[in-house]
Amino acid sequence: MAEVTAVITATLITAPLLGLYIFYLIIMKVSQNKQRSFKIAVDATVLLFIASVYFMVYEIWGVRTGWLIVMFFLLTAIVFTFVHWKNYEEIDIKRVFKGVWRFQFVVFFLLYFIVIMYGLIISVMT
Repeated sequence: MAEVTAVITATLITAPLLGLYIFYLIIMKVSQNKQRSFKIAVDATVLLFIASVYFMVYEIWGVRTGWLIVMFFLLTAIVFTFVHWKNYEEIDIKRVFKGVWRFQFVVFFLLYFIVIMYGLIISVMT
């Protein structure tokens, strides 16, 4: 059972788009709401994209970026909290966290494709 779990986890981290699609399909079957299903699938796969970018960067350059990811997350949270406070004068933690979380998805989704393209170009050139 542990081997099956390890294989599934490794596959989802290696191909987070597959995980996004699978989560979307499962939630879509349950909720029958496309927009809500996509939002939940995005929220569920942020960690897959973060882990994928982390391991790809480590594989390509040999650099451990875990502390950079944590610092980026904290800096983003600080900025989002400050902007939310300036706009609404009352901080809604749930709303701020959701904004930070989805912003992380956008950033790591884009980084995933950038690193994939870089890795493909480098492997073709060498």
